[in-house]
Amino acid sequence: MISWFIQLVCSAAVTIRLVVSVLVGFPFFAVGMFGLINDDLSDQASLVVLLVGGLMVLVGVYVTVISRPNLNLMPGEEALVFRHPSMRPAFARMAMSLPFLAAAGYMLEFTTLPYVYPFIPFIVAIYFYFRGVVTYWINHHTTYYVTNRRAVQMYRFFWLDTIEIPVASINSISETRSFIEMISGRGSIVVASGIGARHKVRIQEIDDPGPVAEVLRGLLP
Repeated sequence: MISWFIQLVCSAAVTIRLVVSVLVGFPFFAVGMFGLINDDLSDQASLVVLLVGGLMVLVGVYVTVISRPNLNLMPGEEALVFRHPSMRPAFARMAMSLPFLAAAGYMLEFTTLPYVYPFIPFIVAIYFYFRGVVTYWINHHTTYYVTNRRAVQMYRFFWLDTIEIPVASINSISETRSFIEMISGRGSIVVASGIGARHKVRIQEIDDPGPVAEVLRGLLP
């Protein structure tokens, strides 16, 4: 009964991620179809927009299908913390693009302004939207571990990238929270053993980072 329930929850989660992957490409499908129906965009430009939307859906499905990276524990090693980045920053960035996209559509369809004016908010919308989508893809396959021996940051998308710092080598633990992160209960932790990107584990945009920082500080001699 328990295994059946776990399988049901997992399948529901996969279905939700697949739906999100399709919705990610929806604005491009909408703009492309709008361009084909109306004369505001050329057919070639509309087809390019539709192609971009299709590629984004395919990448999103790939992100959903491949599994998140898992840490292989060594003998005697115990996992103390296991976290993924929060998805709320990615969705917030995508939502921030919608007013600019609406403004661009309004100026294009209901005003006689030159095309350069709706093009400016459209570029801003694309920037926020792509940044949110890429953040969603990256966060979906980023995993953070803290064990009794090491702090690990793992990322796997088209490749696998792992950064780990032995507990004995940690010389700095810093916790950062912006105003928005404090309100939403999110934050980031940087664990460092030296100078350089490969000597820092960045546990970024996680929910309730306080306990994670306490676990790390408790491991220090």
